[in-house]
Amino acid sequence: MSAFSRSPGAQRSVQIGVALATLAVITSPVGNAAAASSDADPAATASEARHGSAFVDPLGFALFGPRLGVELGGGRLSVAASARWFNAGLLARSLFLGTGDEFAFSYGAGLRARYYLADALAGAHLGLAAEYLHTRIDNLGELVSTRSSYLVPYAEAGYRLPLGAFYGDASAGLGYAARLSGSVENLPGGNSASQFAAQNQSSVYATASLDLGLYF
Repeated sequence: MSAFSRSPGAQRSVQIGVALATLAVITSPVGNAAAASSDADPAATASEARHGSAFVDPLGFALFGPRLGVELGGGRLSVAASARWFNAGLLARSLFLGTGDEFAFSYGAGLRARYYLADALAGAHLGLAAEYLHTRIDNLGELVSTRSSYLVPYAEAGYRLPLGAFYGDASAGLGYAARLSGSVENLPGGNSASQFAAQNQSSVYATASLDLGLYF
């Protein structure tokens, strides 16, 4: 018998060891992949799936009119555009209308840039916004119509609470409403517009919103 020959028991031990080593090599990538999958950040996954949202602000009915808007972005940054039905706001009516006045169609159009302090377009946020407002106020007693336009830049802050594909977003803003133009015109049958001047409503501007939105 050769000095280098092995007994049958020793050969079986070597074969078992080789098989176990091969199995470990084969299953290791699978295990690592599963671990990587389980360790994935849920917020990062949600961020990849969110490219923006559509929203409505019903609180505007109590303030300066309801808004409807669209937001685009991802991660922690977004931009949004919105439109406002100004004459439907209760606070707007109390501030802008005098005796005998009523709103004709008045509107706003705004842009906003926002930074979220967490990923996935959710959580606390800070932003800068600007809105163009156009008002038309008719006085049927005097048969005159007053038209004014304002530019309203403001800073805002708030918090967004995601609820699956939906969210609620409460924000507050502070800025300045600067009048761009103002004029008084006669309504049909009127001839006294020259006796009136458009009132300048430029002032510090504070607002709040409660957006109800849907991610996409």
